Amino acid sequence: IDMAAAEKVPGVKAVLAYAQPGAQVMYQGDPVAAVAADTEERALDAARLIQVRYEALPHFANVDQALAADAPLVFTGGNTRQGATEETGDLVAGFQQAAHVVEATYSTHVITHVCLETHGCVCEWDGDKLTAWISTQGTIQSAQGFAQALGIPQANVHTITQYMGGGFGSKFAPDAQGVICAKLARIAQLPVKLMLDRKEEHLDTGNRPSATAHIRAGVTADGMLTAFDGQSWGTGGAGATSGFPLPYIYNFPNRKRTHKDVYINAGQQRAMRAPGHPQGCFLTEILMDELADRVKMDPVAFRVKNLPAAGPNAMWAEYFARGAKAFGWDTRHATGDPTPGPIKTGMGVSAHRWGGAGRGSHAHMDITSDGGVVIKCGTQDIGTGTRTIVAMVAAESLGLPVSAVKPEIGDSNLPFSGGSGGSTTAATVTPAIRVTAINALDKLFAKVAPTLGVAPADLVAEGGRIHVNGNSSKGVAWKDACKLIGTEPISVDGEWADGLSGSGTSGVQFAEASVDIETGIERVTRILAIQDCGLIVNQLTAESQAYGGVIAAINF
Repeated sequence: IDMAAAEKVPGVKAVLAYAQPGAQVMYQGDPVAAVAADTEERALDAARLIQVRYEALPHFANVDQALAADAPLVFTGGNTRQGATEETGDLVAGFQQAAHVVEATYSTHVITHVCLETHGCVCEWDGDKLTAWISTQGTIQSAQGFAQALGIPQANVHTITQYMGGGFGSKFAPDAQGVICAKLARIAQLPVKLMLDRKEEHLDTGNRPSATAHIRAGVTADGMLTAFDGQSWGTGGAGATSGFPLPYIYNFPNRKRTHKDVYINAGQQRAMRAPGHPQGCFLTEILMDELADRVKMDPVAFRVKNLPAAGPNAMWAEYFARGAKAFGWDTRHATGDPTPGPIKTGMGVSAHRWGGAGRGSHAHMDITSDGGVVIKCGTQDIGTGTRTIVAMVAAESLGLPVSAVKPEIGDSNLPFSGGSGGSTTAATVTPAIRVTAINALDKLFAKVAPTLGVAPADLVAEGGRIHVNGNSSKGVAWKDACKLIGTEPISVDGEWADGLSGSGTSGVQFAEASVDIETGIERVTRILAIQDCGLIVNQLTAESQAYGGVIAAINF
């Protein structure tokens, strides 16, 4: 790597060889070198002048190349990794019971996250202390990542994420671009901003792996699943996994599944909106449609017949019934559209599941003598409305309007909270906020109770007042109550507690689409999503999440 010419460009403040001489660059977009300058244009000019001499090595551009019998050994340990075989029941007996057998290969492709705001950060050093304003789903985890990558104490790293433009599973660490930004800033002794461009974003910030499965499946004449035999594979890029659940949700009493990861020279996978589940769902639901057609059963009735037992997080049968009625499923024609002309329409249906448990968040609340309330938590808002629900839960707990509470989040110096991923944030953060607010309120009750001549346990807070339970006239306004606090504010900590959140969910979706069979152009005309959300804290943001999931699925 020769950076001499780049160093001489006017305005250049720092250059960095990120890859060491002799290192293997495993894919296009694998970081090699970086430059910082006083304008973006000068930085781009300098980057073009960096000279890199490569030795071309054997490589794979796609899965078929990696799986070829004569494929060269590109990855240490092999070009594939065999996963564990999953097997239940008696596969031979299952196929003997089947009246019909479907055998086919189904597949999905690799897609990238395409966050509206690309990956990156601004880094600034003050001596040996780093501050990073970073686009991340894990403010505190990013501080840990910077510390480990740079070899400095975590106490010397301060990360801030007041707002960020989407992550979808791809933004939990500083990653190469964050570490490079910090190193450039240290060399330049100036703040450095490094945001990836869209091409870099596609190449090196993660993806949803591909998924292919060759499946044999059996069904009885009356529509009961009997057997599933699947061989699956996929690529998560250069040495990365590609796992997904298969079969998905439905009961195959006799089943076997083998899986292998296939490595190719492309950027590595990262979590992406329910990692693995869209792939496993798609592969299974296409199979279910073909099996339903074989036994000439309605696809909804066929699915209901083969569902697991109903439970709090397994409500598919109820949702299928409600959805079919709301969607007008009874107007669906059989598979294939006899309508003349090239535009064909059809309906589809599928079932979904996810976990989404919460745990481990901490919070801090201050109530001052002028009635001010500040709630602090080291979580972050990735666009889902976390800042809003933090304020809402605190305000409701104190009997105040949301405007009376100041939420402080998105800062690694705040009380610990985990990353925002896996649909866990609300279930992780809101219990901690609730517990902390109640702890603070109890302390305020202890101040107010003597003036009202009652025990603290007799008080309630609602409507901007603290009053005796069952006697709203005997009480004081919130601000008057807070005057009793004195100069030292009420300052309390709290953390997540069991019993205030759950885990697991189920949902179904119905879709109507048209296809121009001459051009291949597809149009999704209607989608109905029925989703168990648990307790809705904020209806607008919950609905927005459903819309976002549907839009992302159409894009897929």
